[in-house]
Amino acid sequence: MGGFALHGADKAFLRVLDEHTFKQIASKEELEWPTITEKEIQHRSKADIFSKGIVLIQTTWFVIQCISRFATKLAITELEVVTLAFAVLNGITYWLWWDKPSDVRCAVPVYLKSAENSPNSESKVSKTCQQRDTTISPSMKGKGFLASFRDSFRRSRDKHSLITTTFYTLLWAPMKVIFGPLFSLATGRQDRIPDDDVTRIPTFYSPDEKKTLLEVSPSFWTMIGVIGVFGAIHFIPWSSTFPSTAEERLWRVSAIVITGGPLLASFLMVICLWVSKPVLENIFMASANVTFYILQPLYIISRLILLILPLILLRNLSPTALRELKWSEFFPHI
Repeated sequence: MGGFALHGADKAFLRVLDEHTFKQIASKEELEWPTITEKEIQHRSKADIFSKGIVLIQTTWFVIQCISRFATKLAITELEVVTLAFAVLNGITYWLWWDKPSDVRCAVPVYLKSAENSPNSESKVSKTCQQRDTTISPSMKGKGFLASFRDSFRRSRDKHSLITTTFYTLLWAPMKVIFGPLFSLATGRQDRIPDDDVTRIPTFYSPDEKKTLLEVSPSFWTMIGVIGVFGAIHFIPWSSTFPSTAEERLWRVSAIVITGGPLLASFLMVICLWVSKPVLENIFMASANVTFYILQPLYIISRLILLILPLILLRNLSPTALRELKWSEFFPHI
């Protein structure tokens, strides 16, 4: 929703506030509390109930059509199944984000009190911003991207080996950049803004939540439920007739991977919270990390298969897939 931006006593921007830093500075009574009401937060949103309602009506109508075709024993194409999965996911997202402001481009300013009353906070924040500007070595400044990449690759190759450096550069590093924030979000490690960039809130930022069932946050169980529902919908064509055995196996294996893979990694994370011995905790955490990163390419491949295969299967449709649904069977004329 834009967040809260911390400004000094001289109105100069210092950093974006996360929940932890906000509470830490507020506990020392160094903040001038912002006066913002619920109505003002709602006014910052660019999406009203009307626009959200239209999307939900369209999504609900499509879901009703799929359920009705299934009830009347009319065939549902694999493309409709995939669309149904995204429609359900869209509905859950809109329900969870119904009151969330969208397209907010300005943060709420929060000002420190006079510099005499808050020297520690302002100097600490300024020091953090200065450290962020010095993360790039002088030798790297002024060089292009290719030259910097070549120097970095050469140093890593000299320190390790060519095979290790190539594997890390081409596979591990991109996966870590893309999926690292997701793993941090799933494990509750993305609840703070990193010190190397305090000018923006991370894409997958999630405030720290109170642990509930089995010492796990509600968001974690919500994620598990959404994964289960989204994956389970892809099992609808499990017993359908496919044009070939290879396509049938591709669909079934992909459905198992996108459903069972994330659930397995999440189960291992929960096990880590149950065990009390550090040795077992380290073993299960290492297993969860390995499982998570191994399943990433498999999940991507499976998702691509489940997006491309339904289009290929349109070449051989069931005769009932082309039949129009007769609503009079549900609502007979009086």
